[in-house]
Order: sequence, then structure tokens, then C-alpha cells
Amino acid sequence: DKVKMVFDPEIDRAYPRRWMGRVTVKTRDGREFEMRVVAPKGDPDNTLTRAELEDKALRLAAYAGGADEAEMRKVIARAWRLREESDVRDFLGAKR
Repeated sequence: DKVKMVFDPEIDRAYPRRWMGRVTVKTRDGREFEMRVVAPKGDPDNTLTRAELEDKALRLAAYAGGADEAEMRKVIARAWRLREESDVRDFLGAKR
């Protein structure tokens, strides 16, 4: 009973052009606080910074157990230089 999702026609109409969101918090003493996000973090209109992208990649790799931090930092550094690669298969590990 503490969390309830409700359909919002305005937000539904905006999809898929926008990934909007709205939250309303009602306190026990009757106050209401509402927050609306038109362009959530990571949206093309509110992109992640390089530091945020790197942090996200590190956290996802740690969660999945796919690579340790040192390995991921190498992958990230190489990803930032990807446009310099003559053949992306090297980056993807498809070329031996």
C-alpha cells in the first residue's frame, strides 16, 4: 500500500518521443510533493557525461562479474579511442 503505480495519459502520449516520468509523494501529515522528469538522465536530451558513462560501465561489469575494474578501465580507454581503430573487429575480439 505504500507504493502505487497509476496510468498517466500525458506520459503515455509522449512515448516513445519522450521517456517522461512523474512521482507524487504523499506524507502521513497530508502534504504532497510532486516531481516530473521530462528528459531522464541518459536520454538524448540529457546525456550522461563521460565520467557517468565510465562509472556505469564499471558498476555493470562489477555486478555481472564480467570483468574486474582494471580490465574494464582498459576497455573503456580503448572505447574512447574507437574512432581511431581501422577495424572494429579488433576491438570486439573477432579478429585473431
